[in-house]
Amino acid sequence: MKNIRGTYALIHLDRYLNNLSIAKRLSNSEITPVIKADGYGHGAVPLARFTMANSNIDTFCVATIEEGITLRKGLGNDANIIILGYVDEAYFDEVVKNNFLINIYDDRVAGLFNKYLRYKGITYPVSLKIDTGMNRLGYNCDFDIRRFMESFKNLSPRLIMSHLSSPDSDIEYTNYQVKRFDKVVQRVKSAVPNIKSSLFNSPALVYLKNSFDYSRPGIISYGFVKSEIDLGLRPVMAIYSKFIHIKYLEKGESIGYNRTYVTTRKTVMGVLPIGYADGYKRSLSNKGYVYVKGYRCQVIGRVCMDMIMVDITDLPEQLWDEEVEILGDNVRADDLASLAGTISYEIFTSISPRIPRIYKED
Repeated sequence: MKNIRGTYALIHLDRYLNNLSIAKRLSNSEITPVIKADGYGHGAVPLARFTMANSNIDTFCVATIEEGITLRKGLGNDANIIILGYVDEAYFDEVVKNNFLINIYDDRVAGLFNKYLRYKGITYPVSLKIDTGMNRLGYNCDFDIRRFMESFKNLSPRLIMSHLSSPDSDIEYTNYQVKRFDKVVQRVKSAVPNIKSSLFNSPALVYLKNSFDYSRPGIISYGFVKSEIDLGLRPVMAIYSKFIHIKYLEKGESIGYNRTYVTTRKTVMGVLPIGYADGYKRSLSNKGYVYVKGYRCQVIGRVCMDMIMVDITDLPEQLWDEEVEILGDNVRADDLASLAGTISYEIFTSISPRIPRIYKED
């Protein structure tokens, strides 16, 4: 159902699957799609459910225990779910109950989880997180797997992963990280021969050759990644709206809060029911644009909480009732991100639940 305000997001499920197939081809490995932050704002459960029904992909990565629980409820027990971030000890029961694979990235977390498992009288599979140069979460590269297994006997390492900081901007440093990770993997495999490895993220798939077991495509699966060639990716999300008011202004009239825009000619202005409370960045004031049937129309004045104003002087009057593309094939997230001084990830994850998502199979 479309929003009564007239603003809604259309999610192309087949495009998501197409982008995943491109990521898988580039990865030369199995893939574990990253659908944290509610699938980067696209809707984690519908995306994962469609993917499982139409491919052999059944493992997904989220960031938090809450995201994992939501996904488990939506997908049932057939999906494998990896929780990449912090899990508080208060949720260890939920981890085991829901069969989540969690990241162990230091001895404190390892000790807490091991103590819980020892009390329950069980061993449990875990993922090991290694810090190869991101300097965020993870054991250092001198990680001693034999000491780990001796110290935490109720933890059974099944996966080892790390994270690349800059594969789209610093290949030399990325290669340094890859080599460091490979050395750790080989050392760990001497003690745990069947352990699987995972390193590559979206930009790494484009610029480097993968030799590890799993890749974790994120933004590439939603249709965006920095690349010098056309990979065949398609934006998964489009946002549409309609003009709710038309106003005729004379030259020299100001528009919006703080009068940041003053007309330089007689102007026809259209008002759209979307604003920064919906996730349309306030930093797009006087910078953003929308698209209507071949016409690009500029955002003028400050982005309001619930509305934006658009110059439609050059838009033919017969098109004023047409749907307006806020985001999509003609108003790309990476272009808006550049105008807003951010990245496409933030454009997507900022989109508010006030904008309903409609899912389409092409």
